[in-house]
Order: sequence, then structure tokens, then C-alpha cells
Amino acid sequence: MGPAGTWSPFHADILRSYSWSVNICGRKKWLFFPPGQEEALRDSHGGLPYDVTAPEFLESHLHPVLEVTQEAGEMVFVPSGWHHQVHNLEDTISINHNWINGCNLANTWRFLQQELCAVQQEVSEWRDTMPDWHHHCQVIMKSCSGINFEEFYHFLKVIAERRLPLVKKIGPGEVRCSEDSGLGPQHAIFDISRIAEVLASVVVNPDFQRVDTSKFLPQPEDLLQQLQEALATTDPL
Repeated sequence: MGPAGTWSPFHADILRSYSWSVNICGRKKWLFFPPGQEEALRDSHGGLPYDVTAPEFLESHLHPVLEVTQEAGEMVFVPSGWHHQVHNLEDTISINHNWINGCNLANTWRFLQQELCAVQQEVSEWRDTMPDWHHHCQVIMKSCSGINFEEFYHFLKVIAERRLPLVKKIGPGEVRCSEDSGLGPQHAIFDISRIAEVLASVVVNPDFQRVDTSKFLPQPEDLLQQLQEALATTDPL
């Protein structure tokens, strides 16, 4: 909800999630930059602009690739990783939702690695003198991004443990996994395959290997094996 003239600064959605926004009333102007184009907007310190409509950007060639005017009753879908800035042209009420699924899960993992790298660079001068420096980097990362590597693993685990029983119950020619799940077999298999791909990258990541996983159940390597074994029993998509 926002009155005419208010706006949201230049940003990409949290954890590189997808999002949609529906206008209940009012009008908005969206300025979109596809993934990678925001790099041309960084300053000498690597920071992104707060306002891409500032004079220094309007006078340059760095214009948004896509400008959209959203009317009342219309929905805008924001792809993963697209930076954008939104202006309320009138008094506006909208409903928004963000989500992560198998299609953008790898983008989320890539974003988290970049976030941790940024934290490590910021506190690099204390690397040799701060006890548990790597642990503190994870703590700082969580305070900035809302999640760290440990919690990302548990996120993968929760989704995997909900999908694995569905895949194991799929019979020949079935078009739904179960009446309760509402998922088709290809959907469940797709999710398992994407989780397996990301988890395979997670378990070999040097920073994740520094996380204390001794109390994780199942162990990350064991969960990965379960996913791979489940995929081996299914037909390829």
C-alpha cells in the first residue's frame, strides 16, 4: 500500500526468488533490468544505486530494458534475479508473493555463495585474529540475508523429505503422486532432480564443509545418496 509518488528503491527480490504483484487499485510503473545488466550500474565501491531515475543515470545510456505500467487488476511477474524499481503513479494497494521452487533453486544457492563471499571480503582483515572467523561470517550473513548455509541445507532437507515418499509411491502410468499432494509425478521428480543438483554443489563447497554438521539428520551426503537412488528408479524427464 502506498500513496501516489512513493516508490521502492532499486533491488532484486529476496534470495533471488520469483515474485508476483497484483494491483487491487491504483497504477504502478516498473523499471526492469535483466540479470547481469545491473553490473554496469555499480559504483567504484561495488554498490548498486538507490534510484536508477537519478539524473546521472537518465543522462547516460544505462536505461532499463523494460518499462511496464501496471493498471488496477493486472498482475506483474518478476523473474528470478531481475533488478527493478517500482513507482506508485496513483494511490495504490497491491498484493505480493515471493517463492522459490525447483526452477530457481540454483539461483538461490548461487546468491547465498555470493553473499557469503561479500561478507568474507568485508571482514577479511580479522581472518587471522578472530576465533571462529568462518562461523562469524555465517552469523553475519544470516543477519544480512535471513539465512545461512546451515539453514539452507535444512530448507533443502525439508523439501526433499516431502518429495521422496511421493516419488517412491509413483506407479507405472500414474498421473498424480497422491490425492493429498496435488503434485504430478514429473513435478515431484523434477524437484528431486533440482535438489540433488544443488545439494551436490553444497556438500563440496569449502565453506559448507566448515559448518558443523555432526548433528544433522540425515547427513548431507546421505540425503544426496537418497535423492540419487530415488532418481535412478524413475524414467528421465
